[in-house]
Amino acid sequence: MNTNLDDGPFGRLGDALPCPAFLVGPDGLVRQANGPALELFGETRGAPCPLERPATVGTDAPQWDGEGRGRRFRVSESRWEESGRVAGRFLCAVDVTDLDQARRLSARREGQFAAIVAEAQEGVAIAVNGRLAYVNPFLERLTGHDAATLCAGPFAAFLHEDDRAEVLDRHRRRLAGQPAPSGHTFRIVTRDGGVRWVRAASTRIAWEGGAASLNLLSDITAERQAELALADLVRDQEAVIASRTASLREANQTLEREIEEREAAGRSLQAANERLSREIAEHERTARKLTEARKKATEASRAKSVFLANMSHEIRTPLNIILGMADMALRPDSRDRMDNVRALEMIREAGTSLRGLLGDLLDLSRVEAGRLTLESIVFSPAHVLTAVLDGHAVLAERQGLVLAAAVGPDVPETLVGDPGRLGQILGNLVGNALKFTPKGRIDVSVRRVEEGGKNADPAAVTLLFSVKDTGIGIAPEKTKAIFQTFRQADEATSRQFGGSGLGLAICRRLVGLLGGRIRVKSRPGNGSEFTFTVRFRQAEAGTPGPKSGEPAPPPLPPLDILLAEDSDLAAEMLVAFLTPRGHRVTRAINGLEALGTLAMRRFDLVFMDIRMPVMDGLEAIGAIRRGQVPGLAPDLPILALTAHGETRDRDRILAAGATAYLAKPVDLDRLLGTMARVMAGQGEAGPGPDAGRRPGEAGAGEAFDCGRDEALENLGGDVELYDRLAAIFLRDTPVDRQRLREALEGADLEATVRLAHGLKGNAGVIGATPAAIRARDLERAAREGRMEAFAALALALEAELDRVQAGLAARGIAPAAP
Repeated sequence: MNTNLDDGPFGRLGDALPCPAFLVGPDGLVRQANGPALELFGETRGAPCPLERPATVGTDAPQWDGEGRGRRFRVSESRWEESGRVAGRFLCAVDVTDLDQARRLSARREGQFAAIVAEAQEGVAIAVNGRLAYVNPFLERLTGHDAATLCAGPFAAFLHEDDRAEVLDRHRRRLAGQPAPSGHTFRIVTRDGGVRWVRAASTRIAWEGGAASLNLLSDITAERQAELALADLVRDQEAVIASRTASLREANQTLEREIEEREAAGRSLQAANERLSREIAEHERTARKLTEARKKATEASRAKSVFLANMSHEIRTPLNIILGMADMALRPDSRDRMDNVRALEMIREAGTSLRGLLGDLLDLSRVEAGRLTLESIVFSPAHVLTAVLDGHAVLAERQGLVLAAAVGPDVPETLVGDPGRLGQILGNLVGNALKFTPKGRIDVSVRRVEEGGKNADPAAVTLLFSVKDTGIGIAPEKTKAIFQTFRQADEATSRQFGGSGLGLAICRRLVGLLGGRIRVKSRPGNGSEFTFTVRFRQAEAGTPGPKSGEPAPPPLPPLDILLAEDSDLAAEMLVAFLTPRGHRVTRAINGLEALGTLAMRRFDLVFMDIRMPVMDGLEAIGAIRRGQVPGLAPDLPILALTAHGETRDRDRILAAGATAYLAKPVDLDRLLGTMARVMAGQGEAGPGPDAGRRPGEAGAGEAFDCGRDEALENLGGDVELYDRLAAIFLRDTPVDRQRLREALEGADLEATVRLAHGLKGNAGVIGATPAAIRARDLERAAREGRMEAFAALALALEAELDRVQAGLAARGIAPAAP
């Protein structure tokens, strides 16, 4: 079959087309069809065109859609005319079946997408250059604004002011093609002024020839509110959990024991017998511990009884001398046969001995109560050592003993600390050496030692003192007992050599307060060597050193003195001493009477007892210094007299306005010297920056566990038990500290007392004496309601507890398991 179109205007074009083409005559019949047309429609020549124009399409339309053979075509018509009439038509049909189906599918998908966006439960917004170009209905419902309002102005107007800058910055960076997080959370403000939280997922898209930001917004307000409510609930629950941790732990332990008991009850008879055997063994161990504890208690009671007997003897001996010599001096039949001067010397020696014994008892009680204060003054260690040896030189010479001293070349010339307590320690040790050394020598030395470790204080100087003798020695099993209160090496020693048994116990405690430890090496018959370390601060450059000696006081002119003293005997003694020296003494029996006497006449000097009835000395001194006595100069010299000899008492009295201070019993020679200095305008200095510092304050003088030896003593020397208790301390203390902070923040006095009391006891158990003292101070302030002192006391306690925890950790002790 010839498929070529006739030669004509469109002949060659039809053959070249890949789509069906027809040449239709003026009669409407197909004259020719190309190959694709014949292949699709078959032989159509001489028949009507299968793709003829539908009646619904105008005759002038150049194109129309037609169907045939199950396909859809786009038909294009071209006409040509001859002699003014249509000679034929050329029809070209393009198969648009697939395109039409795709177009209909696209329209359907667009409708579906529009429905999805409209019904979506998330906001959809397209933003261009700070304005919204499109929002879906959900965003209208979320904000309360219609789409026109939302798109009318900058979208920043609908953002929460705290989030506005960040959202705009991310929007600009995204449109500029710069990195910007795709997800972020912010707040929008609704029409009624409410706030809604949204989570946005944003990306950059092309929009109408430019860049835009497509944003999918989820309303997370309920979720956010739930999070905040949950956070509040978590905080509340954490507080409840924290307050109940101890009880829950105990309940859990009890429950575990009950579970173990119930599980054990279901086991075989053999397992039950084994458990019973273990319980019996445990009871036997407990019985042995109880027996040991009973034995220790019996020994302690017996030691106390022996101590009381020794103390009674030590007190009665000088007391008998005092009363006996006084009675003999007063007897008529002895007046011409007695050496009254020797009698008075014996009375003074006995009184000095008695005063030393009472001082030891007071020092011991102050240390055990945590009330012994340390001075912080510049002193020379070498001078202290020399002074101690000078004080014992006569006795050593009388006994035929060599008493030698050696000071290391590395010992600083001056340090800052308490020379009095250092001298007390050395005096006790040298006195003991003289007592227990019948022949040979006593060597006392001091040298500097270096302390390592992360907790070493670079500003501290550690000195090692040694007191070595050739005396009778001490049995090895007695070396621990001699440092215990009320103990001597044995009763035979006490009967042979005397003594109260307090000296070494006081030394051990004083050494602990000075930040060191004391040890002894000895064998019977080969002498003993006592060594101890102490820590002091280095004296700052330019600090004046200690005075080598006091100049002789200048002679005093006769003075008019007011004596405010309620004790008749004390007043009579001072009057009897001062009157023969040309001084005129007027007595008042209390502070109020003293103020009245001062208002009536002029005095050169006032002796003011501190503790008196009606008005005490401190109140009277304050009234004088405030100018409340008419006609009296407020700077009148005042010499305070008191039986309180502690550093903080001295500081308190000087701070009240006293010119100088003397502790009773008054040394009469010292009284004259003090009077001379006061009248020369040389009063005592007030408290220095470290005066009145309690044991346990952070400084160079105390170790964080200065009471460890005593703690071990209380535990029977059981180091393993001590370490276990220290581990429990490390485990429980952080929780207790947090509870204490919460109690302080809430001004809960009852809880503060309870928690501070617990920390005090726990620290005391492991010998952390400075921390225990700080906790005690806070507990006392809470009991007294002194809330203004809480901040400073709590800060000091925190610092000490930090020292304890760091110190124990440095020794390799880890917190115990929960």
